[in-house]
Amino acid sequence: MNMRFVSKMRVIPTSVHGAVDQVVGPALVIAPTILRLGTSPEGIVARAVGGAETAYSNLTDYELSVKNVVPMPVHLALDAVGGATLALVPQLTGARQRGKKHWLPHLAIGALEVGIAALTKTERPKPGRKAQIAKLVASAKRARDAANDAVKAVA
Repeated sequence: MNMRFVSKMRVIPTSVHGAVDQVVGPALVIAPTILRLGTSPEGIVARAVGGAETAYSNLTDYELSVKNVVPMPVHLALDAVGGATLALVPQLTGARQRGKKHWLPHLAIGALEVGIAALTKTERPKPGRKAQIAKLVASAKRARDAANDAVKAVA
């Protein structure tokens, strides 16, 4: 596949992906309780996927993580696997016969996760020229203020 095309497909910034992760992971842990799924396979899988996602999201190399250990491409692959697992397990365990609450949320969130993983950029944005210039200007202002203070102290 043409790599230029793949990079143009990736339109979601890593910061947005990180914000989504901070909501979806914990929501997957809590959702089986809210939906009263108990210890059903689909409840256990949702909690497991949510817990794992919360853990590796806080270790991923992007803006909202606690520690930058997991590379973004690995994180996206884990998200895709977690999403596919979330979508498929209720189908494979026969949860469809128990009602929509046992499979529809799993399918929706699973598809969302796979889609977001496919559309998220694999690298953080590099600091732009404007940010570098702003840093230089701020540093120059601090130097000017320090020089003015020194002149006033001598005078």
